[in-house]
Amino acid sequence: MIETSQLQTLVAVARAKSFSKAAADLSVTQSAISQSIKNLENKIEVKLFKRSGKQVVLTPEGEKLHKLAQNYLGELRDTLDEINHEKNEMSGKVRIGTLTGIGKSWLAPELLELAKEFPELVVSVALGFQEDLVKDFEAMRLDMLILPEDEVPSVGEKVYLSEERSVLVLPNTKDFASITDKTTLDELASYPTILFEQEDTLFLKWCRERFGTTPKKINTRFIVNSHGNMLHAVMDGLGIAVVPNHVFNRSRYKDKLRTLGKKAEIANGKFFIVYHKDANNLTRIQATLQRLTKVKNPFTIEA
Repeated sequence: MIETSQLQTLVAVARAKSFSKAAADLSVTQSAISQSIKNLENKIEVKLFKRSGKQVVLTPEGEKLHKLAQNYLGELRDTLDEINHEKNEMSGKVRIGTLTGIGKSWLAPELLELAKEFPELVVSVALGFQEDLVKDFEAMRLDMLILPEDEVPSVGEKVYLSEERSVLVLPNTKDFASITDKTTLDELASYPTILFEQEDTLFLKWCRERFGTTPKKINTRFIVNSHGNMLHAVMDGLGIAVVPNHVFNRSRYKDKLRTLGKKAEIANGKFFIVYHKDANNLTRIQATLQRLTKVKNPFTIEA
């Protein structure tokens, strides 16, 4: 395999038309130049230079390789310059993976603003399951992950993002007006309820944190595995529901629905941002981390 250093030597000798001058240009010894050219000629089994008076000039075969070497080294130089530029500027690509829910409701809209602010930055958001996202991160196909604490991979650097919280959402109608922060679990369980699934873990956890137990029977009105559609159903007056705060905060129904306020929120666990340790010196990665950790907390109810 031809080495890049051998091509650099070839170009230097062809430009200087002298082994000694090429050695001076590259700050190496003349014997090193001679040995490099000899090794290259042995590899490809052709003569690259010939004597012309006091100078050395390229043979026809040398001319062909010289042209290729110039093009290759030029492209390599341009690529390295581009990489160094991207390293210190808000350009290049940032690839972030997270769970579908927080991705749709918070991360994607937030990164859209980042992309608009920096036209040379390419922002890629991958939404999916934890197992697939971690595999892509470990294979260096993602620069960052945003995941719950118990799903964070062991590789990479962790930055705390926020604690996820959930809230009970109510139709803003007279049929549900009697529900207050004083309402008991039995009273609440009598109201029509919208669930994410039959055994809605978020709803049951909210009840357990709020009342110390779960209802013996739920007055299930509608089941749909989409928090956005659950809020739509609450808006239509079908019942009450428990959803993550980041979903509620981004919902177009937010100002038309009712909650019991911050004192009725419950914690679901901590979220972390994970990134590759060797990305510390990339401006685009550090700037993205700073932006995501300094924006308004996505997991609290906005005033």
